Amino acid sequence: MKKSIKLLSTISIAVALAGGAITAVNNQETSNVDAASITLPSGYTKDAVIKWNQTGKASKALVNASIKGMKENNDSDAGSDNTLVNVTKLTDSQKVELSNYTLELINSARNQLGKQSWTYKRGALNFADRVANQYYSNNKSCWDPDHYVTGIERAAKASGLNSRVGQVYEDEAGLPISSEFNTNYRTMSALKSQIYFNVKQMLFGGSSSQMGDASKYTEWEHAGDLLGCRTKRYIQNYKKFNN
Repeated sequence: MKKSIKLLSTISIAVALAGGAITAVNNQETSNVDAASITLPSGYTKDAVIKWNQTGKASKALVNASIKGMKENNDSDAGSDNTLVNVTKLTDSQKVELSNYTLELINSARNQLGKQSWTYKRGALNFADRVANQYYSNNKSCWDPDHYVTGIERAAKASGLNSRVGQVYEDEAGLPISSEFNTNYRTMSALKSQIYFNVKQMLFGGSSSQMGDASKYTEWEHAGDLLGCRTKRYIQNYKKFNN
């Protein structure tokens, strides 16, 4: 049963990296679709996210805004596509559709902070597939303590990326086994709804289902990646290793 979860990581990775780290993958195919959006509440600012990434300290305003963001963003616009798909054998068109859906979510948040939109790149999806296959083939999970860095680095090397800079590529999420879907099958709408929640978690501090508990809002590192709000030192080191 554990393996049925893992390949789902390919969905989020493909888009989360499309605008930044994967620009080294040479592919110019781009596409955009209108999809759901995530609203960043008042108090959730670029400076607040950067400050946490620099110091590890979250302002009360950022925590409160993140709680509000988790509670108030409820419309995934996932539609009613009940096509049942095997998540370990998604078709190419299904991967592209899910990637574009995720990308639109991320761009909706980026645009609110004055950031340029990311564009879909085929190379990012290929990299995501390689990471997912590393997990699946080696019985690993995105819930492992180090997110299986070894496999991510192998996938990076196979994709023509720098595999010696450590874990700079991963912003991923997996889908848990549930009573409704207890196998590796999901409907397309269910996949989109889960991706929506995953992106919310990344943007708003990693909250669990206990959305009103301020102690559950603990880190905005993923938000820093997706929104381009990491530390200056991180950005300088990244450029150094990738030029």
